[in-house]
Amino acid sequence: MYDLAIRAKNYKCFKEETGFDSIRRVNLIIGRNNAGKSSLLDLIEIVVTKKYEVERSTWRDNQRPQIIFEAEISESVINQVFRSNTSGGGAISGNHGTYGQNYVGKTLKWTKSGNENNNAALLDCNDEEISPPLRNSGDYARSLPNSMPIPLEGKTFRRLLSERDILPELAEPQNITIGNNGSGLTNAIQNFINRSNLPSDLVETSILDALNSIFAHDAVFTDIVCQMHEDNNWEIYLEEEFKGRIALSQSGSGLKTVMSVLACLILVPHLEEKPLSQYVFGFEELENNIHPALLRRLNDYIYKAAIEHDFLYFLTTHSNVLIDQFSKQSDAQIIHVTHVDSVATCTTANTYIENNGILDDLDVRASDLLQANGIIWVEGPSDRIYLNKWISLWSDGELKEGTHYQIIFYGGRLLSHLNAEAPEDVESGISILNTNRNAIMLIDSDKRTQQTPINKTKQRIKDEFAAMEAHCWITKGKEIENYIPAIVVDAFWSVEDSDQVDRYESFFEYLDNIVTGEGIKYNVKKPLLAEKLAPHMTIENLTEVLDLNENMSLVCDAIRSWNS
Repeated sequence: MYDLAIRAKNYKCFKEETGFDSIRRVNLIIGRNNAGKSSLLDLIEIVVTKKYEVERSTWRDNQRPQIIFEAEISESVINQVFRSNTSGGGAISGNHGTYGQNYVGKTLKWTKSGNENNNAALLDCNDEEISPPLRNSGDYARSLPNSMPIPLEGKTFRRLLSERDILPELAEPQNITIGNNGSGLTNAIQNFINRSNLPSDLVETSILDALNSIFAHDAVFTDIVCQMHEDNNWEIYLEEEFKGRIALSQSGSGLKTVMSVLACLILVPHLEEKPLSQYVFGFEELENNIHPALLRRLNDYIYKAAIEHDFLYFLTTHSNVLIDQFSKQSDAQIIHVTHVDSVATCTTANTYIENNGILDDLDVRASDLLQANGIIWVEGPSDRIYLNKWISLWSDGELKEGTHYQIIFYGGRLLSHLNAEAPEDVESGISILNTNRNAIMLIDSDKRTQQTPINKTKQRIKDEFAAMEAHCWITKGKEIENYIPAIVVDAFWSVEDSDQVDRYESFFEYLDNIVTGEGIKYNVKKPLLAEKLAPHMTIENLTEVLDLNENMSLVCDAIRSWNS
């Protein structure tokens, strides 16, 4: 979202420069207890509120903390700073505007360290070939860092602490504020329901609808009311279908967490008279006492709100559920905080090794696959890319990997070692039911002709899936690429009126006949091919291809049933 690095030095547990290499819509902060996750939220709060003068107790080794920024210099900033109507004088011999153009695209590093005026100070610039360098350019060495945009500054930071609760409260009509630990929420909801100058529909409709969306079929809430106890404290009650009216203070902490998040997103902006786009949220450990399925739906709700209202947020967590949910999204990032010898370091997880380090830190086991709503077994990465695209098309974007299902690779020849029978009935091989009882399997038929039989392993798996009333999809054509429509081939390679690949034909031999050399090229780069072709696929150009429509309907129906 913002290609702006924000880092800290000599602040709390951060001795050396560390923090965020960029800012995304969703910023997931992972690490062990006391690693420094909350300190990263503090860093963002400092920037958002522009309160760079931090308390002395946060200084590291008696050194004044530095908040350090790094970003590429844009042409608009250069045009704003460098005077094109000025030539010569000082170290710059020619036109100042022409001199400034040398800095377009250069990376500038600057700091704000807490002086009264929050003036920025130059730290570094990759200007080795520019003469004079920026630090020797007089006033520009000061004015350029001060003109660099920091989009988070001036927004409103809203934090929800990990220690939170919602309790009965006295009415305070003149002081409706919701604290970052849930305090004040009962008073706020009571006032929204009962006072004519506040919109009761924000509670009775907006929050109620959101609750039912997040809890799905786990609970059905029909009303939210407030009642006064004999000690004059108000209490929030939720009317639940088949259960009646239940006091929120007597409910589980998971429900209180959801209510607290909804208050941040729905009530707080109204009370503070600001649009949601003006907020930056910091949510701490939403997973506390929440079932993984509920956590997925809560985070899905927050993410959709962030898209709709264009805000960004930060999540501190110990949950591998959130890693699954956000690790594949281009507008999300995972920051891994580690703490060694009282010094914290932050790493943006971009590689397989880094992601595995996170899982090790959280002590995630292979058995955690049991918590997935369901698993789709495919042979390899290209199958996953096509299948995710098709699920998105057939569900109109409703069903998402990481939220509603997981995809696992079985790797071709390993199929013979898998078994779909109940664990106690398996004499050899690995039972799929040991991994997750909700399963779908996609298998290439590898048939070359109509008469070619399905091999014994694939037929065995199909029969075992049928016995457990699960879907095993053996492709009607040779392999998954035989579902690629000719119109998609035409669109990507800019050719016209190609014939549809034959049902049992090698797609890559077919492709070589259309564009020489492309079949050989992509036969060893199938995932790359899938990534390039998937954007051209639509439900209209796929529906009539072989048995794709029938199988995708079964797949989406199964995933929906896994998610109630």
